[in-house]
Amino acid sequence: MKKCYFFGTFDPIHVGHIKIAQSVKTQFNFERVIFVPTPAPPHKNPDGASFFDRLKMLKLAVGEENVSDIETKIEPPNYTYKTVEKLAATGSQPIAFILGYDQFEKIETWKNPHYLREMLEFIVIPRNITGASCFAPTPHAAPDALFDFAHLAKKGYNFKVADFAPMDISSTQIREAVKNGKNISNLVDKKVENYIYEQRLYR
Repeated sequence: MKKCYFFGTFDPIHVGHIKIAQSVKTQFNFERVIFVPTPAPPHKNPDGASFFDRLKMLKLAVGEENVSDIETKIEPPNYTYKTVEKLAATGSQPIAFILGYDQFEKIETWKNPHYLREMLEFIVIPRNITGASCFAPTPHAAPDALFDFAHLAKKGYNFKVADFAPMDISSTQIREAVKNGKNISNLVDKKVENYIYEQRLYR
């Protein structure tokens, strides 16, 4: 089965995340996109949700079969290469991996970048365009990426740049909206919205 992995904090998962997964799946002909929440990222907001709550919201939004808790089975710190090693032991290579434009620019600062270069096919999401639809065409994304990432291409990094613009939504924005009593119905799945209110998250 051709699948792709989408790592993140997902605190909470929102419609922008879901649109990215749907678009990547369609554009690159993946059968599934698997969401992988990070248990304890070093940048975690102290007012954020627990790993259990983030995992539960993911399953509500995209289905349990499309969520993996593999990072809970790895000794911290949660470096990406450790997760890739575990995935590689159970499947074929290269492993498709979604990440943002700015993240890919800094990939060589990650732990064991040479191993990641050998094992991963990077699906790079273009930078946010304010107010853009996730399905808005971005015809200049690929040429810009070839220029920005030329040094990575020369080093042998296997990557493709998606040709859609992500929605201008962030999990921080949603947490702040909940804290301030604002409506989030257009930002998250209805089941996720209900869960946030029922569990009194982000208050």
